[in-house]
Amino acid sequence: MVMAMPRDSGTFELHRAAWVVPVATPPLANGAVLVEGGRIVAVDPYPALAAEIPPGTRIIDHGDAAIMPGTVNAHTHLELTPLAGQIPLPQPGFPAWLRQMLPLRASLPPEAACTGILTAAEQLRESAVAACGDVTVHHRVDAFNPTVVTRHAFLELLGFNVHSLDAALPATNYRSFSGDSHNTHPLSLAAHAPYSTSPDLIRAAKGWDRHRGLPFSIHTAETEEELQFLQNGTGFFRELLQTLGRWAPTWEAPDMSPVAYLDRLGVLDELTLLVHAVHLDRSDWSTVAQRGCSVCFCPRSNAQLQVGRPNMEAAHEAGIPTALGTDSLASNRDLSIFHEAAYVLDHYPLIPPQQVLHMATLGGAHALMLDKDFGSIEPGKRAALLAVQLPHDITSQVLMATVIQQGSQGAWQWVATPQLD
Repeated sequence: MVMAMPRDSGTFELHRAAWVVPVATPPLANGAVLVEGGRIVAVDPYPALAAEIPPGTRIIDHGDAAIMPGTVNAHTHLELTPLAGQIPLPQPGFPAWLRQMLPLRASLPPEAACTGILTAAEQLRESAVAACGDVTVHHRVDAFNPTVVTRHAFLELLGFNVHSLDAALPATNYRSFSGDSHNTHPLSLAAHAPYSTSPDLIRAAKGWDRHRGLPFSIHTAETEEELQFLQNGTGFFRELLQTLGRWAPTWEAPDMSPVAYLDRLGVLDELTLLVHAVHLDRSDWSTVAQRGCSVCFCPRSNAQLQVGRPNMEAAHEAGIPTALGTDSLASNRDLSIFHEAAYVLDHYPLIPPQQVLHMATLGGAHALMLDKDFGSIEPGKRAALLAVQLPHDITSQVLMATVIQQGSQGAWQWVATPQLD
């Protein structure tokens, strides 16, 4: 798109490359992106933009490369970064992993969690991630450097025998937050999962977010043990809740799937992000599509914990908005969405590469309500731009897959970074 150009060059930069991949629109051969003050001004074929720019504009030619938006990690737990390498991967199932993770997490002092978040922010930046959705139980939600990566924090609520926000959190930890008071690091409430958070608390968290127009996140149908628990109230999660002293004797198993259960609670809508979604049947996918929810898949984490293979094909056939996340470094080896996307290419050959790249960028930004700034190359958005090196004379037919593969191999660099408002 060519826009009316200002008369003075100011701090304008014109980034040219063999390809520009805007994501929201088709790729441009011999494309260019005009940037000023950390914002995208225009994107179009290079000859058209070069003819319109003000005198003195700096022109940067990236050669055989594709300029694309920075990736979006839609689900992670940065405070668990200190646990990287402490749990052998892969694990023989979710229960075995959780039995090791819980005591390790409990042993982390608060300052370690804060340090882990800051360390992870640098790792995200070094992994081509421009924005992330970070789920945290740590109440220091401000322990983040927003100049490195934009973070939407989800303050996670747990408590199967807890029934109100006041009981789950000190009032000062959530009443002071509003949708417009944390522009550089927005915050929502999240419920951990149907097996660990009471129905009242799930509804309360969703209600708090809904009132403010904020996204709500919940782990959903990650394991077969979760399905068993909601069907008849037995199994690993029942035993775990009793061991931890968090069982609610008055709770009755709903005898339905996690998606049907959450739908009955009234928390499924276009601002709900369902994480994992490994064990959904056809009826579940239909419900998710009808309610307009987004789904964040974390396939490498699922593989490391051997919980199953999410049916991404069904989600895409149903037209469900989808994103990619890494989960934490306690269940994955890195925070790279390029690596996640490459995994999807290898294991889901029926999903087109352009759709995979969309999941890795605009899909994640949409799920986190960050798509006004991130996820695609469009005028007005923040200039969080990557240049991914490409073989010479690459064709459009293999462009998207090659961008993902090259990105996963580290053949990329930041070429423009946004300035926070």
